[in-house]
Amino acid sequence: MTRAAIALALIAAAGLTACEALRDYHANNPDWGSNVPPYERIQFAGAHPTPDERARCEAAGGRIEMGGLMGHERCVQTYADAGKACTGSSDCLGQCILDSSHGSVPMGGAATGTCQVTDSPFGCYQTVEDGKAQPEKCVD
Repeated sequence: MTRAAIALALIAAAGLTACEALRDYHANNPDWGSNVPPYERIQFAGAHPTPDERARCEAAGGRIEMGGLMGHERCVQTYADAGKACTGSSDCLGQCILDSSHGSVPMGGAATGTCQVTDSPFGCYQTVEDGKAQPEKCVD
């Protein structure tokens, strides 16, 4: 290998490392360059929020909702990337969800989804990973 080829390979490797570092930074700081508050999942210690937990939820832009079979209250927040087109959950703060208005897609079929709107896990939906539909799941 010539010196020029080695130098070019080193430059390419450095460029890839810089791109990975930038991707990691944005993954850890999804609010960068945005006026949307950063997402921090607010969880309650018990079935109902304390006044301090309620205040933290509301300060983060969340709302208190009852959910699940147990009917516990939880802080439900909207993701900053809600509705963005995606091909997998790595594209989203939450999950990449298949739009059910078009019907279901067979498991493993090619699919594009949208980033889920809120951090509520409840409901029936199909997720998309690596551009392929996953099995439908229902969470309650």
